[in-house]
Amino acid sequence: MEKFKYYKPLIGAIVLAGLMVLLALRVSDIANGVMAFITAFIPLILGGCIAFVLDILVVRYERWLWPSIKKGWKYKMRRPLSLILSFITISLIIYFIARMAVPQLIHSLSLIVAAMPQLYVDFQTWLYQLSSTLGITNNQTIMDTLNGESVVNYSRELGTKGGAYVVDAMGNILSWAFNIMLGIIFAIYMLLDKERLLGQFKRILKAYASDAIVEHASYVSRVAIQTFSNFFVGQFIDAIILGLMVGITLWLFNISYATTIACVLGLTALIPMLGFYIGAIMGGIILLTVSPMEALIYIIIVEVLHQVETNFIYPAIVGDSVGLPGLWVFAAVIIGGSLAGVTGMLIGVPLIATLYKLLMTDVERRLSFYEDV
Repeated sequence: MEKFKYYKPLIGAIVLAGLMVLLALRVSDIANGVMAFITAFIPLILGGCIAFVLDILVVRYERWLWPSIKKGWKYKMRRPLSLILSFITISLIIYFIARMAVPQLIHSLSLIVAAMPQLYVDFQTWLYQLSSTLGITNNQTIMDTLNGESVVNYSRELGTKGGAYVVDAMGNILSWAFNIMLGIIFAIYMLLDKERLLGQFKRILKAYASDAIVEHASYVSRVAIQTFSNFFVGQFIDAIILGLMVGITLWLFNISYATTIACVLGLTALIPMLGFYIGAIMGGIILLTVSPMEALIYIIIVEVLHQVETNFIYPAIVGDSVGLPGLWVFAAVIIGGSLAGVTGMLIGVPLIATLYKLLMTDVERRLSFYEDV
């Protein structure tokens, strides 16, 4: 028994090494298992996010619909009616933007696609003229590369691969649509029974955790709810103001499709930092089918308005409510986008802002403690 006690650390080290080797050999299987587990919870995660965003509108509608009533049929109908009004509000916004922007964007893209053959011929003529000027027409490798047949073969190969990508994309879209539908149903149940769910969570936390942990968890949840709520409300107001600024300015300069472009920019501006550039590119595509000069004037206008919005409007509206430095905002958008696409971009900024606030508060508390000592 004494000998076993003496060799116990060595046995533990050997067992740990064996587990590490097993994990290394089965890392792909473990990763697939973890991803399958996370995938199963995606509808619930989406439902929680949808419920949080909807609750911002639901709370405001409840303040308007019989706020002083505490019982009776009006009290029972207030939550479902607020939820219905919230869905109607979001649906009308999406319908209005889609009705204004999507048809024109599709029309512009179709015009660009139709003009591609002539653009290719003009581009190839220009390349041959440039090759003659530079004296590289004797280089057979370069001329074979510029040959129309090689370009056609490359385009055909790219189109074959593109078909597979389109099929995969359609499958992903259907999967996400199904998950969003389940998430909306889950969000409705969460909002209809919000108070009881919060009460059950608090009771479970009090039953299994100390008072200090319960107090700290309440503080973290308050900071997170306040940060997320302020961010989404501020981002929405900022997007509306930016869309109005762009629409009015383009109308004053007599730029085509001013309303459509304003709707596109207002919608994409909901995505922090990168959303403006996505909308600006889409607006440029629309105007390229009208006039390259109008597209150039449009780029100058939106860049000037973007500087005004970034330096004056956004800090005043969102600013201190999020309290996250610009470097961390950019990092949150990039990391969130790489992990979860557009959803990650939207959630990444308030999530990092919440962690940043909690960290800075804890740092200040610890520094003040050391200074007092």
